[in-house]
Amino acid sequence: MSLDPTTRFLLAFAAVLALDLGAARLARRFGQPAVIGEIALGIALGPSLLGRVLPDLHRQLFTGAPLTVLDGLAQLALSLYAFEIGARLAAETRTRRGAGGRSPLPLAAVSVSVPAATGLVLAPWLVRSGGVGPHGSPGSFAVFLAAALGVTAVPVLARLLHDRGLDDTPEGRLGLAAAAVGDGACWALLALALWLAGTLPAGRLALALAGVAGAGLLARRRARTADRTPPGSRPGAAPLLGAVCLAAALSSGLGLHTLFGGLVLGLLWPPARGPHGELPATAAAGLGTLATVLLPCFFLGAGQQVDLGADLADPGFLALAGAVLAASTAAKVLPAAAVGRRGGLPWRDSLRLGVLMNTKGLTELVLLTAGRQAGLIGPRPYAALLLVAVAATVLAGPALLLLRERPRAAAEPVPAPAG
Repeated sequence: MSLDPTTRFLLAFAAVLALDLGAARLARRFGQPAVIGEIALGIALGPSLLGRVLPDLHRQLFTGAPLTVLDGLAQLALSLYAFEIGARLAAETRTRRGAGGRSPLPLAAVSVSVPAATGLVLAPWLVRSGGVGPHGSPGSFAVFLAAALGVTAVPVLARLLHDRGLDDTPEGRLGLAAAAVGDGACWALLALALWLAGTLPAGRLALALAGVAGAGLLARRRARTADRTPPGSRPGAAPLLGAVCLAAALSSGLGLHTLFGGLVLGLLWPPARGPHGELPATAAAGLGTLATVLLPCFFLGAGQQVDLGADLADPGFLALAGAVLAASTAAKVLPAAAVGRRGGLPWRDSLRLGVLMNTKGLTELVLLTAGRQAGLIGPRPYAALLLVAVAATVLAGPALLLLRERPRAAAEPVPAPAG
């Protein structure tokens, strides 16, 4: 039976939202962040599983017009997520409160530079494996790989800290602050990779930055005006949502990725007026919920770009993914642990800090997808790095469990002296 495009889109969107909720709950039941279940669902709904088992259903729901609309919703979700990243980065550069009194800069520098150098070393090997995309070059691919291995998923990290009761520990506060600062360097590396590939001309970049800055100024003024109006007449999230859409449209129209518009807008957003660094309520109301609802569309789009069915049966592909996982994990965990130990943390806490800095999840998936859509990376290394991101995040939970503080055995009471 052939359905019209509107019906196909509505069915596809309803199916994605319903299945995503179940996948997130299943991941939490196994002690994993919800994003792991959502990424796995996106892959399963693509050519890797659904396209092989039920090709007609896959074609009806996730090809053609429905996928085009779903991709538009995914880009909006990505822009909102990038805005949140930019706002967090800006907040971390204004204060070191989150680092617990320690400067996050040494840890941020090490946790980015060592994995980035590892990426530069691995790049020639991956290039020979078909790593360079249709619009990339060996140099742009090497820089892109450096960014992909250096990134840390700040939202997943924050969730892990909360779930494991580490959000108020020295290593938790330091890791979260350093991850936010280090991710800023990784986004700069992504921009450099796009420039080296010729997809980010300097003139277009200047126009995009000017346009996003203008949108940011207008949104800031409108949000501040809203804070002075009676509650019943406040426009809520509308000015900010419009600014995010405008910034994403400007960056996309000028040949950049939509996420750069949201990222720069978040960096330009006014400092928070709340005591804990939150965005003004009138500006942020509803946007987090909207991003959460729409992000499954992004995971779906990422899953449509990879077919793991044949790759997982290829020993060469598994060896490639395993080698990258081992190298990137060692380059993240060990240097970060060394910095923590040098800063006075015990070895157990230092190793936990290294494990926390190795969480990838959504942020690396966003970066990988941006590189794939820009033609910087080929399908085989994209699939391998996708597996690396998932595996690194999955392994973080059991590793933290092994490194948890063990209760000390209670000492036997000493009998009181007679008399």
